[in-house]
Amino acid sequence: MAVKLMHYWTINPAKKHDYPSFIIKKFIPGVNRLGLHTVAGWSVLVGSYSEVIMETVSSDLDKLEAALKTNEYRKLKSELLNFIKHYKTKVQVPIPNRGSYSMSIAQDTVKFNQMWDVITLKLSDYKSYEQFVTQEFYPLMEEMGVHLAGEWDVLIGDEPHTVCEGRVTDVSSLIPALQGQTFRKAKKRLKQYVENYQSRILSFHVRKIKGHRSEAYEMIDD
Repeated sequence: MAVKLMHYWTINPAKKHDYPSFIIKKFIPGVNRLGLHTVAGWSVLVGSYSEVIMETVSSDLDKLEAALKTNEYRKLKSELLNFIKHYKTKVQVPIPNRGSYSMSIAQDTVKFNQMWDVITLKLSDYKSYEQFVTQEFYPLMEEMGVHLAGEWDVLIGDEPHTVCEGRVTDVSSLIPALQGQTFRKAKKRLKQYVENYQSRILSFHVRKIKGHRSEAYEMIDD
């Protein structure tokens, strides 16, 4: 079971020149040596939130907890804070039978992430929500070219507590689809079951170098 540790921060303008080297040469390799595999880093293009989101994955919660308790991780975090501001983290666990998460991401991918809290006044409400998202909302996302990579529950971190991770490779079609009546009507129906709805479009900030023999990364923007 993939468990995510998500890092959020804003780059310190005074350290912007040295920041890329630290992230690529020290922070990511250090995190990976602890068993917290770095999937990618993301920049927030549309939507208000942290400037950078770093996506890391562990195979289970016990390994994640053990890594976070090490002196090596504490030192990495302490050094990281010299280059960034407004640092925070979230731990996310997968909601079963939602999407097909993969740590391999096509280089032309952008993310369309949606977040919300489910309104659960009674059991029948949750069942209606489940039926709607699995049989109508998520199939519509796929028809729009938004692949459901996974749905995640925020175990530790601020709200909203449900994260729908969507990946898009045909970027040119995303905005027209989001502006269309079909999606607008579906989102309106979704809001009958959820509150605190948010959405963000993300592009690569850091990505793996494809075809490289060793684990290597490149920064897309700095």
